[in-house]
Amino acid sequence: MRKLYSMAVLGLVLLSCNENEKSTNTVDEEVLNHQQIEQEVWNAIESRFKAWKDNDFDTYLAYYHPEWKRWASGKDELTTKEEIAGFWAIMKEQEECIEMEVTPISIRLSNDGRSAIAHYTHTETFIYQGEDKPDGRTKGNTFKGTLRWSDFMIKENEKWLVIGGHRDMSMPEGKLIQVKAK
Repeated sequence: MRKLYSMAVLGLVLLSCNENEKSTNTVDEEVLNHQQIEQEVWNAIESRFKAWKDNDFDTYLAYYHPEWKRWASGKDELTTKEEIAGFWAIMKEQEECIEMEVTPISIRLSNDGRSAIAHYTHTETFIYQGEDKPDGRTKGNTFKGTLRWSDFMIKENEKWLVIGGHRDMSMPEGKLIQVKAK
């Protein structure tokens, strides 16, 4: 009887260890999956900015959800995906991007891993091609500036798309930094 009792206890201990191992593996898999999803989101954001730098409008636009909206800069209205082409044309006429860096700050995933809020900065070095401005932008000079972003991302058809967000036009440095005069 004592042997039977000992075997039962041993069996329970072994089953318990097996369940702990399963639980630990599940947690590890969840952490890895979470990290993988976060990396997918960052990759989508970085690819969107790479398309900006490379002047690849079609790829850039492909990272925007059809229902994307964001507050327009300096206006009391929302801008839509259809209006991105106009913004692109103005910016590309005035600036030649020579360097772009995205710096992840924070990300929050939904419980189902199908949506995220990503906070980051992007630093762009560009040659200004527009008309001389009172703020110091002079045609032909090279500037560097950092903007803060918060993107609302959703995953559709296995692709991460930005559906909304905020771009903070007040630069952490306070203004554009001239890095090279013409």
